Amino acid sequence: MLKYLAESLWYPGDLSLVRKVTSAVWEEISSIGSLYRGEVERDGWGSVEDRLISCWRKDLSRYKNPDEVVWGELNGLNPRVLRIVKGIFPSVSHYSKPSAAALRAEPPEPLPEFPSIPTPRKQRNYAAAAAAAAVLIIAVIFIALSQGLLAIPPQESVPDLAPPEILYTGPADGSKVMNPVKIAARYSDDRMVNISAIRLFVNGSEVVPTRVTPTEVEYSAVLPLGRCEVTLLLSDLSNNTALANWSFTVSSFLQIVGSTVLEEINLARAALGLPLVQPSLEYVAASYRAEDMLAGGYFNHYDLHGRLPNYHYTSLGGAYYVEENIGYVYFPPMGSDRAVVSSRELVRDMIYDDAASNWGHRDSLLDPTNNRAEVGVAWNGSRLFLVVHMVKEWVAWSSPPHVSGSSFSCSGSLTIERSTLKSVVIYHSDPSDHSEFSYDPSLRVLVGEKSYSLGSPIAGVAPPLVFYPGLQTIRPTAWSVSGQSFSVSFNASALRSIAGPGLYTVVFYASNTLGFQHPYDAGRYSSELPVLSYTILVS
Repeated sequence: MLKYLAESLWYPGDLSLVRKVTSAVWEEISSIGSLYRGEVERDGWGSVEDRLISCWRKDLSRYKNPDEVVWGELNGLNPRVLRIVKGIFPSVSHYSKPSAAALRAEPPEPLPEFPSIPTPRKQRNYAAAAAAAAVLIIAVIFIALSQGLLAIPPQESVPDLAPPEILYTGPADGSKVMNPVKIAARYSDDRMVNISAIRLFVNGSEVVPTRVTPTEVEYSAVLPLGRCEVTLLLSDLSNNTALANWSFTVSSFLQIVGSTVLEEINLARAALGLPLVQPSLEYVAASYRAEDMLAGGYFNHYDLHGRLPNYHYTSLGGAYYVEENIGYVYFPPMGSDRAVVSSRELVRDMIYDDAASNWGHRDSLLDPTNNRAEVGVAWNGSRLFLVVHMVKEWVAWSSPPHVSGSSFSCSGSLTIERSTLKSVVIYHSDPSDHSEFSYDPSLRVLVGEKSYSLGSPIAGVAPPLVFYPGLQTIRPTAWSVSGQSFSVSFNASALRSIAGPGLYTVVFYASNTLGFQHPYDAGRYSSELPVLSYTILVS
C-alpha cells in the first residue's frame, strides 16, 4: 500500500486513507498471528500493537502527518485493529460512529439470477479496462489539482477536551502487600493517551515503569517496608491531564502472617464477648521456635534436646507467663499467598477443630487472662511452621527477673487492680524424658508429644511460717509484698539438690481480679493466674 501511495496521486481524502490503512492492518495482524505465534506469545500482543503503531506512523509521515488526519468514520472493527488504527491516527474522533452511507436508507440492488447450468460466453478483459479508466481518472484529477481547478475542502477538526480516565490502580488503596510489589494502573482515552508523557512517582521519587502500553502501566520492585505513596500523572495528545494518588503498606511475610493470625483470634474472641489480645510489644521466642522446627525437621513443643518452650522464652528475654500453640502444614508447592491462607486455616483449626489436642489450643487462644500474642512463622515453599505464644502481661517490672551468681531476684508491680502476689511455685522438667521422636511420612517431619507441661511441682518459695503441702519450701532471701507491689529473691543453687539436673521453671501466681470467665472452662485460673514463668537450666 505504501508503494501505491508513493507512485500514485495519493488519495482523495482522510476517509479513504484511514480505510486503506485499516484494511492493510487487518491483513497484517492476521499474518503475524499465524506466522509468528511463538514470538507473539513471548512478547504479548500489547508489544506487537505498539510496534505496529510506531512503524505505520513513521512510514506514513513521509507523505502526510498522521496527527493531521481527522476524518475516519469506521465502525464494526475488530477491537485489536481499532486500537492500532486509533494509535496511528490519534486525532480521528469518528471511529465508532456510523458512516454517512450507513445512514442512507437505499433499497438493495436485486441479485442477478444464474441458470443452474452455466452458459459459456466470450470473456472480456474487465481488469485491463478498469485499470485504464483508473489511470485516466487519476490523470484528470492531478491536472485539475495542479491548475487550481479542483480543491479538497478543508475538514474541520473536533477539539479534544476530555481528559484520560484512570480506571484502576493497584495495589488497592489502604491494603497490605508483600515484596516484590507490582504497582499497576489501567486507563483509557477517547482518542489516545500520550505514552511518552506518563509519569509515575513512588514515595516522592519518579521511577521508570517496567511496562507501558496505551492502556496500562506497571512498575515492579522490592520496596522498603512501611507506608508507600504512589502518584500517577498522564495526559492525552491534546495535553488533557489526569492524576491519581493512592497508598498501601509494604509488610514482611512475618508481619502479614502475624496480622492475619491475630485478626482470626480476635474474631473468635469478639464473638464470645472476650477482650481482644494485642500484639506483643517485642518479638521474643515465637519466631525462633518456628525457625528451629523448620531447620531441625521436627514438629513438637519440646525441641530435639527435650527442652520445653518456656526455656527458650526465658533465654531470649521473656519476662511474663507464656503458653505455646503450634501448627504445621506440608503443601508443596506453597507460595506466599497460600502460606498466609494456611496460617489462617491453622488458627481456625486450633479454635474450632481441636479435639485431637483435647482443645488445649482453643482454651489458650480464648483465655481471657491472656492479653498479648506473639506470632512466629517459618516457611520454605512446601513446609510452614506456625507458633503462637499467648502471653499474660500483667506486671510492670522495676527489676526484671534474673539470676545473678546463684541468686534469683525480681521486683515490680501488678497492673491488675486490687491484685496481689499469692505464691511462687517451682516446676521441674527432665529433658531426657522428652527427647524421643518418630518420623511421620505423611507430614515429612519428626514428631513427638502432642502437648507439653512445665513439669512436676517440686518446691515453693515462701517467707517463714508459710509452707507448701507436699512440696519443699524454699525460704526467700528477700520477700516484700504490699498491695500490687512485690520484691522477691531466693538462692537458686538449692534447686539441684531437690530434683537433680534439668529445667526448673519459677512461676509467680497473683490473685485474679479481672472479672472475666473462660467461655469453655469456668475454673481455669478463676482465683489465681500465673504472671511469670522463668526457666533455669541446672546441669
